[in-house]
Amino acid sequence: MTLSLASSGGFPLNITQPAINVFLASKQDDNGQINGLTYWQVANGYTAVALHDTWSNTTSNVDVLDGLISTVEANQPDCINEMNDDSMWWSICLLEMYELTQNAQHLNVAETIWNHVQRYVVSPGRYNINGVDMAGVVMWTNKTNETQVNTIAAGLFSELSARLACQTESGPTSEGLLEYAEYTLKWILRCRFVQDEYLVLDHIDLATGQSFDWSFTYNTGQAIGASIATYNAMKLNGTDQTELQYYLNLATNMAVNAMNRTSWIDSDGTLTERDAYPGTGSDPTPAYQDCDAVGFKAILLRNLTRLYILLKNQDLNTGLQAQIVTFVQWQFHSLLTRNCNGQDQYGPWWAGPVDLPTSHSQLAALDVMAAIHAVGTQGQGYGQ
Repeated sequence: MTLSLASSGGFPLNITQPAINVFLASKQDDNGQINGLTYWQVANGYTAVALHDTWSNTTSNVDVLDGLISTVEANQPDCINEMNDDSMWWSICLLEMYELTQNAQHLNVAETIWNHVQRYVVSPGRYNINGVDMAGVVMWTNKTNETQVNTIAAGLFSELSARLACQTESGPTSEGLLEYAEYTLKWILRCRFVQDEYLVLDHIDLATGQSFDWSFTYNTGQAIGASIATYNAMKLNGTDQTELQYYLNLATNMAVNAMNRTSWIDSDGTLTERDAYPGTGSDPTPAYQDCDAVGFKAILLRNLTRLYILLKNQDLNTGLQAQIVTFVQWQFHSLLTRNCNGQDQYGPWWAGPVDLPTSHSQLAALDVMAAIHAVGTQGQGYGQ
């Protein structure tokens, strides 16, 4: 039959909420996490669920999320572990929950995470790699002998700083937070950014000076998120229009290039990132498909959706708005028609075939389930 993607009759909620229910069915009551997922990926799953409630104007999952997050905090105080990026994925989740519920506890823990990670931001002159100052980057872990720095930790700290600057008057000053947001984002642009492709690369080893130029979707996706958050904080702070426009242009150019990058997007428009993990590209081995990289593409989709919301709310760049809408709607369509087993379970390849659904593949689908509510569903008819 054909389903019109309209809000009447509960559609697409009758598709998106069951996908969440399947994901949450794997919750572990003893620690608040999801069976089969690593710690940071659980945070991403809960972030997608919170965004689903926000963007669908529902509160179906708030109580469950609050309970799970409370259990996580009881087992992992303030959601902080030795991985700075892990801790910050949880801070982003907590900010989404704060914006959804206005529960100050979520904001307080996000601030605590910021204060913890800020101690691992590299100061000017401390490291110089190939003639470039590493100032502003965040150490990957809080281990005393850590030498790895990467764009995910930097992008997360930039976004966290900027969003806290918009949300709180306590703790660090709003102006100081905004300075950190720019400081860290500028490290990405100085050290890990391919200007002519608007592509963000992965990490650097400070001990050896070696660069690892992996170009995963979530590196660029998180940089888009950081640029959006910095733009929003600057606008709230009354920043000069020229500087504002720089960060908006940065986000939009990364988005346009991401949606047209052939190594990430199949010829039919499906976001697949075939070389990111085993089971696609040159390695067809499906036995290893249940890995963190299955969810990388979801971070890109999430931040494309955030960019759409910014553009729509400020009536900017309507051409890109339309492109993002079409892009998100197509991912939703592909999941429904080519990557669902009929039991609300989704496999790792958004272009299909369904293959074996796992907690990782279900997690990745949740950002699509949230995004479809943000972009709207009018005027489309998808067979199912």
